[in-house]
Amino acid sequence: MAVDSYAPLHQVVAWLTPHDAALIELTGDDRLDWLQGQATNDLRGLEPGESKAFCLCEPTGQLLAICRVWVLRDRLLIETEAACAPAVLRRAEDMVVTEDVAARDLTPYLRVVSLIGPKSTAIIQQLAGVHPGDAIEVALKDVPMIRLLSPRAGGEGWDVWWPADAPNPLATRLAHVPAISHEAFEAARLEAGIPRFGLDWDSKVLPPELGPAFEAEHVSYNKGCYTGQEVLMRMHSRGHTNRTWRGLIADGPIKPGDPVRHPAREAAGRITSVARSPRLGWIAGAMLRNEAAGVGDTVEVISGEMSVKARVGAFPL
Repeated sequence: MAVDSYAPLHQVVAWLTPHDAALIELTGDDRLDWLQGQATNDLRGLEPGESKAFCLCEPTGQLLAICRVWVLRDRLLIETEAACAPAVLRRAEDMVVTEDVAARDLTPYLRVVSLIGPKSTAIIQQLAGVHPGDAIEVALKDVPMIRLLSPRAGGEGWDVWWPADAPNPLATRLAHVPAISHEAFEAARLEAGIPRFGLDWDSKVLPPELGPAFEAEHVSYNKGCYTGQEVLMRMHSRGHTNRTWRGLIADGPIKPGDPVRHPAREAAGRITSVARSPRLGWIAGAMLRNEAAGVGDTVEVISGEMSVKARVGAFPL
C-alpha cells in the first residue's frame, strides 16, 4: 500500500485535489442571520475572516450536510461534500422566504487544491503574502484566488480556489511538493476522525452519533432555534445516543461493511471505513452500539472467514 506521502502530510506539507468538495456562496443582507437559524452551531459574532464548522439537519435531527462556513466582507462561503451540496441549496430554496438571501453553487466555475501539513501556512504566505484570518481573497500571478483555512485531514491545511478558466496559480510551487496518495489521506482522515458521507454517515445518522469530538466542534446547545434543534436537545438532555462512531485499531486487515461483535452485544455494529496507518497499523471507523463503544474495549471484527481483534478508541486516534 502506497503511503509515501503520509510523512510529508504530517511533518511538512503535501497536496491533493479534493474532487468531492463543493463551495456554495450566500449573499444578501440577511445571510448570516438566516444561516444561524439553520446551522447546529452558533454563528453569531463571526467576523470577516473567521470560520466555523456546523451541520444542517432534517426537522427530525438527521444529518443533511456537514459544512464549514467562512465569513467574507460581502458574502459567506460554505464548503461541504459534493454529494451534500444539493441539500444545502434545497434548504435555501425552501427556507428563504422574505429574507434577503441568495445561494449559488460556485463549484462548476472554480478549481481547488488543498495544501495539508504543518508547513502549509508558510507556503501560502510565501506565495500570497501574510494575511490574518481563515478566509482571504488575494491574487497570485494575476489570478484571483480564495484561500480558506481547512482542516481537511484534521491538522493544519488550506483549500485554495481559483477560476476554472485560469491556470493553477500554485502550479510552480506545487511541482516541489509531494501529492497525497489516496491511502495516505484516508489514513490521516481516519486518525483525525473526519467522517465521509456515504461511508461513515448517511441520512439516518444524527450529529451526536458521530462522537464527542465531532459533536463539540459542530453543535452548540446554547444557541437559539434551528431546524432539528428539538430532537438534538432532547438527546443531549437524555445524556447519550444509542450508538457512536468510534475508531478501531485492528490486529489485521478488515473491510468496510464487516460486522462487529462484542461480549455485551453479538450484533455490535459494522465497519464504515478502513485504512492502513503507518503509525497505528490497520485502523477503521465503526458505528457501534453504545454497549460495545467503550474506549479501550476489545471487539471482534468478522471479515470473511477471519475473526480479527480490534481495540475501540475515541477520535482522534
